[in-house]
Amino acid sequence: MGARQHSGVTDTTALQPPARSPAADAPANHRWLWATLAALLLLGLAVIFALPRLVGPVHETADIAEPQLAPGDTAVVRDAVQQTLQSYLQLRARLDLDNAAAWGEPYWSEAAARATAGDRHFAQHRFTAAGADYQAALEQLQQLDANRSVMLTTALAEAERALAQNDVDTASARFNVVLAIEPEHPAATRGLAQAGSRTAVLENMNSGQAAETNSDLEAARGAYQQAAQLDADYEPARTALARVMGEINVRDFNAAMTRALAALDAGQSGAAGTALAEAERLQPGDTAVRDARQRLQGIQVQSGLNSLRRQVAASVNSEDWLSAVELYRKALAIDPAAGFASTGLERAQERVKLHAQFDHYLDTPDRVYSAVPLANAEQLLAAASEAPPDEPRLAKKITALRDLVARAGTPVTVTLNSDGLTSVVVYRIRRLGEFNTKQLELLPGDYTIVGSRPGYRDVRKVITVRPGMPPLPLLVRCEEVI
Repeated sequence: MGARQHSGVTDTTALQPPARSPAADAPANHRWLWATLAALLLLGLAVIFALPRLVGPVHETADIAEPQLAPGDTAVVRDAVQQTLQSYLQLRARLDLDNAAAWGEPYWSEAAARATAGDRHFAQHRFTAAGADYQAALEQLQQLDANRSVMLTTALAEAERALAQNDVDTASARFNVVLAIEPEHPAATRGLAQAGSRTAVLENMNSGQAAETNSDLEAARGAYQQAAQLDADYEPARTALARVMGEINVRDFNAAMTRALAALDAGQSGAAGTALAEAERLQPGDTAVRDARQRLQGIQVQSGLNSLRRQVAASVNSEDWLSAVELYRKALAIDPAAGFASTGLERAQERVKLHAQFDHYLDTPDRVYSAVPLANAEQLLAAASEAPPDEPRLAKKITALRDLVARAGTPVTVTLNSDGLTSVVVYRIRRLGEFNTKQLELLPGDYTIVGSRPGYRDVRKVITVRPGMPPLPLLVRCEEVI
């Protein structure tokens, strides 16, 4: 033959990929596998870098006859069709890497069908028809690429709507579409997990509702808690759990208040306080708790006063006036208007003072052997008069002091001996002069006796006189010459 010409059949044969069918282009789950992704990457690279060489004009030898073109089809048309096919295959390879087969329906299958039709037309050298099919396939993929975000939004909305209706299968499928378009999409990832747990969530919700119907609030709470733990965003579980928790709170609060009021009526302040503390924990600030607590405080005050009243009565009966004073003061600290305490405190303080005055003399009896203390003791006895019948300790002290004063006022015979030359003086009593023997009647006490004589040193002696115990005769004479 003459000069070599381009053969459309040869070029198409070299250009065409293996025969495709719609079934082969259908989405398959195994495209997610890494091995398939690697193969698709190699395919894309082959299309991008090898295709231009494959679809370029082929110079035939003189031995091959020039193919017959369909009317109106020319080599120029064929070349343009090949460029369209190249664009289609490049876009398809890129979308294949994006797993478009899993989310691009119906665009993906329709594009594959049109490309297959174009392949048949190209093989028949009907380039114009092939170009129309390839262009349609390209436009389908372009439309698919452009609609990617819309498809994602639509699939996400459909998935969330299905999940809200507890259509787990549909929700899972649509969430998977979203994840195929955008792997690790937050809402889709979360939604897919929710769809995976929704069956278990619904089972727990049904168990909770059944338990709630049977008034088994604890079992209902446990079931709703399980549902909420499985899906923290599942609003019905949170709502049901809050409702049952509220019912349990009201039930336990009412039970605590019932125990508190019963304890208050029985005067059991300890049990009432414990029950009110529980009620306060369940419903802080509740007015019923506040009113009951005020009542409890009143009971506690009265109980405390009654206890102190009993204690102070025991102290008064035993004439332990110091203890009584302390108890009366405690009562007034609880209730300053407590009449028994204010009146009793005044009497107790007077008795403390009175007992201290008696003890002043009885603890040191020698005090009354002096004139002034003796007079004071006599005044004390006159003021105290007689002790009430219910104060035997005071009566005993009065008797003891009266006896002490009586003995202190009873003279004791004292014998003094001298030499008839010494002048003797008993201080605070009188001068006795010179004598050999003299007897005196002296009240109990300590006396100083001084003897003097001209030319001699004075002598000074002390004699102790005690009730009922006459001292031994005392010799008073001056013996040391000056």
